[in-house]
Amino acid sequence: MNKEIYSATRLKDDIAISEIVTIHYFEFSKNYKFGGESHGFWELVYVDNGELTATAENTEHKLSKGSLILHKPNEWHTLRADGVNAAASIIISFHCHSKAMEKMSGQVFHTGANQRVLLSEIIKEAQNAFDSPLSNLVTPKLHRKKEPLFGAEQLIKINLCKLLISLMREGVSPSHAFEKRNLDKGLFGEITSFLANNLDKSLSLEDIAHHAGISKTSLKKLFASQAGCGVCEYFIRLKIDRAKTYIREGNYNFTQIAELLGYGSVHYFSSQFKARVNMTPTEYASSVKALTSEAERFNM
Repeated sequence: MNKEIYSATRLKDDIAISEIVTIHYFEFSKNYKFGGESHGFWELVYVDNGELTATAENTEHKLSKGSLILHKPNEWHTLRADGVNAAASIIISFHCHSKAMEKMSGQVFHTGANQRVLLSEIIKEAQNAFDSPLSNLVTPKLHRKKEPLFGAEQLIKINLCKLLISLMREGVSPSHAFEKRNLDKGLFGEITSFLANNLDKSLSLEDIAHHAGISKTSLKKLFASQAGCGVCEYFIRLKIDRAKTYIREGNYNFTQIAELLGYGSVHYFSSQFKARVNMTPTEYASSVKALTSEAERFNM
């Protein structure tokens, strides 16, 4: 075989991420308000829970759960909660000089399941790569771990590129987005909606399988493939996420929150909360107050 007849093709990058600046996961109180900033890089804001209002220059955008907006470099932007509901957000800032990005600035995207998985992977790999806390309001520079997990930074870039490419394709191909949204309304979506609407109950694996009309084995396989965990663990995580929202909104004490979420005792609620959040409900409430106070000082 004559190797001289072969010629390599250099792969083209339609979206190229040169540098990551910050990666955040914020859990805001209902009264959170960030006065605003502008900087010379792109910023992605995704609402993981609740509702937020993002301002880009002089335009306000209402963002609900699952919404995402991209702020272009040097664009003045602000972010605030609605004063009623606590919210959580992923914020990623990065350098990208690809011309294709200009088509996405100022648009509000409604993410699908695959895009939310990519965002989750970015957060996971950020924790594998960097020591910098994701909840710090201001992170001047990300600090690498002394022994990061192999390939973590590369996977951040790969997953971020995949996310941006999928957003671009959705923007130019409405039929693709419609097909994806239809797929999201399958059995997994029906079951998770059922769980979210019954957080005040203590549901067993049998209860959930009976409601879905499938066997316990099929239910386990479904959640293993779609959520990467068991259905009961998924249900507990939903309860803890709702508990965190209740704490940030500040309308109930811990005993009331435990009752609202179907826990037999506040002690059992607290132990499950600490096992998954790595802090007690009291410590979590204090951290939220600290974040709000830090934002107020930053706005002064």
